[in-house]
Amino acid sequence: MSHSKAFVIFKNSGTLGISTFVGKIFYLLLFIIIGRYLGPSDLGKFSFAMSFAAIFFLVNDLGIRILAVREVSQDKNMTGKYLGNLVLLKLFLAALAFIGVFSVINLMGYPKETVTIVTLIALASLLIHFSTSFRWIFQAYQKLEYESLVGVIQDLGNLILGCLALILNIGILGIGYSQIAVGILIVLLSWFIVDRKFHRVKIEMDLTFCKDLLKESVPFALMLVFATLYLNADTVLLSFFKGDHSVGLYNAANRLALALRMVPAVFISAFFPIVSELSKVSKVELNTFLEKSLAFMISLALPLSLGTTLLSKKIILFFYGQKFASSYSVLQIAIWGTFCMFLSVVLGYTLISLGKQKIYTQITGLGLGVNLVINFSLIPKLAQVGSSLAIFGTEFFVLGAVSYSIVKLLDFKIKALLPSILKIIAASLIMMGVLYVTENFHVLFCVGLGGISYFAALFSFKGIYGYNLYRVKDLILARL
Repeated sequence: MSHSKAFVIFKNSGTLGISTFVGKIFYLLLFIIIGRYLGPSDLGKFSFAMSFAAIFFLVNDLGIRILAVREVSQDKNMTGKYLGNLVLLKLFLAALAFIGVFSVINLMGYPKETVTIVTLIALASLLIHFSTSFRWIFQAYQKLEYESLVGVIQDLGNLILGCLALILNIGILGIGYSQIAVGILIVLLSWFIVDRKFHRVKIEMDLTFCKDLLKESVPFALMLVFATLYLNADTVLLSFFKGDHSVGLYNAANRLALALRMVPAVFISAFFPIVSELSKVSKVELNTFLEKSLAFMISLALPLSLGTTLLSKKIILFFYGQKFASSYSVLQIAIWGTFCMFLSVVLGYTLISLGKQKIYTQITGLGLGVNLVINFSLIPKLAQVGSSLAIFGTEFFVLGAVSYSIVKLLDFKIKALLPSILKIIAASLIMMGVLYVTENFHVLFCVGLGGISYFAALFSFKGIYGYNLYRVKDLILARL
C-alpha cells in the first residue's frame, strides 16, 4: 500500500476517531444527565422513542449510502449522478418513515406523553437521515474531517440544547424539540459544505437510475435492516413487556457498552474505501491486512471488556447514581456483546468488499432471529437482564458465522492470530491484577491505572506481532 494511502487512512482515522470520541461523550453526557435529572422512567421513554424511530427509519437508507460510497470512491465522475438523485430519494424515504412512526405509535395505545416524544424524535430523525443524502460524499472522497465536523456539531448541539430544556424545566418533551432544532442546523450545514467544497448540489430524479440503485442495494438494505432491528428490538420489546422503568435501567448500562462501539465504527469508516480497492488487488495482501486488523481490534476489545466487567458497579454508580445500581449486571453482559462486535464488523465489511454482501445479509438475518427468540424467551422472566443476554447471544452468533465465512472464502488462518492473542491476554491479566488491588479506589483512578498497566505490559511484550507499539501504522496498514 502506498504512503499516500497510508496518510489518508491515518488522517481519516485520527480525525474521525477524535471527533467520534468527542461526539459520543457529548451524547453519553446528555443520556446520563437525563437519567440523573429525570430518573429511570423518563430515560426509558427517551430510549424507547429513539429505538422505535430507528426501526422505522431503516427505510431511509436501504443500503444506498454504502453502495454510493463504493461506486463513487471508484469513479468520481459519478458524484453528480448519485448526489442529485439521492437528495430527493432519501427525502422521500425519510418522509415515508416518519409517516410510519406517527401512524403506528398512535395505534399502539401508549400514553400521550410517550406518543408525543416518539413523534418529536421521529421528526428529528427525518432531518438527520435526510442530511445523509449529502454526507456520504465525505467518505467516498476520503475527506472524513468534514463528517467529523458535522458529527461533533450535531452531538454538541443536542447536549447544549438538551441541557437548556432541562434547566428550563420543559422535561423530556424539551429534549425532543431541541433535537429537531439541531436536525435543521445539520441539514443546512451538510448542504452548504457539499455544495461549496465537493460538488454543486443539482437535484434530479432519474427514475430508471433510482430503480436500478434500489435493486442493487437490496442485499445492503436487508443487512442494515436486520442489524438495526436486533440492536433496537430489545428496547421496544422490553417497553412492551416491562414498561419504562426497566427500559431506563437497561439502557443506562447498554448505552455505555454501545458507546464503545465507536472504535470499530471509526476504523471501518476510514478503511472501507481502501479495503474495497485492496480486495481487487491481492488476496495475500488482504489476508495480511485482515490478520493485523483483527489483532489490533482484540488488543482494544479484550481489556475494555474485562475491565468493564470488573468495575461495572463502580461505573454505573459513578455515572447514574444509586437509582440505577441494579443496572450493573446488564453492563457486565452487554460489554461482551460489544467485544464480539469489535471483531465481527471487521469481518463483515471484508465480506462486503469481496462482493459477498448476500452472505453477510443472511448472517444478520439469522442473527435477528436469534435475537428475537432470546428476547421473547427471557424478557418476561429476567426483564432487562434478558435483553442484555439477547444482545450478547446475537453478537456471539454473528461473530461465529462471519468468521466461518471468511475462513472459507479467503482460506484465512485463525491460528496466525495466536501469538498476538497470547500477548494481549497476558497484558490483560496484568491489568486485571492491578484493578483487583486498587478496587477500593475511585473508579477514575482504577480506569487510568488499569489502562496504563495494560499498555505498558503490551509494550514490554513488543506489542502485537513483534511490533513496537510506536509503529501503530504498521498494525493498521499491515505492511512489514
